[in-house]
Amino acid sequence: MKVILDTDPGIDDALAFILLKAMPEVSLQAITTTHGNTTVEKCTTNALKLVELLGMTDIPVAMGATEPLVKTLSVAEETHGDTGLGHAVLPHPTTKIVEVNAANLIIDIVNANPGEITILCIGPVTNLALALLKDPTLRKKIKNVVSMAGTIHYPGNATPSSEYNVFCDPESFDILLRSGIDLTIVPLDVTYQCLFTKAHIERLAGAREDIRNFIDRSTAFYMEFHAEYQGIEGCAINDPLAAAILVKPDLVKMRDYYVDIELRGEFTAAKISADHFNASGKTANAKVAMEVDVDAFMDFFIERVKTI
Repeated sequence: MKVILDTDPGIDDALAFILLKAMPEVSLQAITTTHGNTTVEKCTTNALKLVELLGMTDIPVAMGATEPLVKTLSVAEETHGDTGLGHAVLPHPTTKIVEVNAANLIIDIVNANPGEITILCIGPVTNLALALLKDPTLRKKIKNVVSMAGTIHYPGNATPSSEYNVFCDPESFDILLRSGIDLTIVPLDVTYQCLFTKAHIERLAGAREDIRNFIDRSTAFYMEFHAEYQGIEGCAINDPLAAAILVKPDLVKMRDYYVDIELRGEFTAAKISADHFNASGKTANAKVAMEVDVDAFMDFFIERVKTI
């Protein structure tokens, strides 16, 4: 499976990097970075640190959008720390980004592999929206998009009603929803059931020491945030679930829905909604993960990490 990872690392993004390294079924074609959990410059540095940690420096890393299409820039350093990687410290990278920007790299790779590329979006989808605006033919050439995004019934983690990735750039997500691309959405409804705890850290005994230490130190910050601001024990590892279903789709149960997004609401801006009962009469435009086998996912994540 040929995949482009579009990401804003980010603690849970970093765990998705680690899981992707442990999934030989996936052939990563590129890593494209965007604003989101922190600035795109810090996100790009983090991506380079992670590919060096994981021995993935043969994969091109391209820096992408510095800001959303319309709204002002948001960062979440209270959630992910000043660097974006919590308490974890990795060496400053020597690997360099490629000269082409993220949107153009997406265009180039998809055009060179029509019908073969899955784009895994685990941050705001600005890069993909820019690529679609520049080359509308991509809509028919991308195999599918898997996006960790939105919330259907679960409370929002950016506003009372919106999930952070969508909140960062709702106009870009609107472009994706209207693109006609085969789209899978992995919302907070399932990811917030997947709480990573100290008990899971203990189960990583036997994993490569530097990777285990990174997971321990990065998620410690994440757990502190979840405890203080959300009253949750552990931390939601949103992005690894979206990565996992690339190779193990039976971890979740999907529903086909017509999904829309509120762009202008006073209280519900950046909220996505799913037409459960086909009240609109519109054809479904997304598959939405609505149930998850939490234990199976946690087992999958831990066992795969141990294989690195």
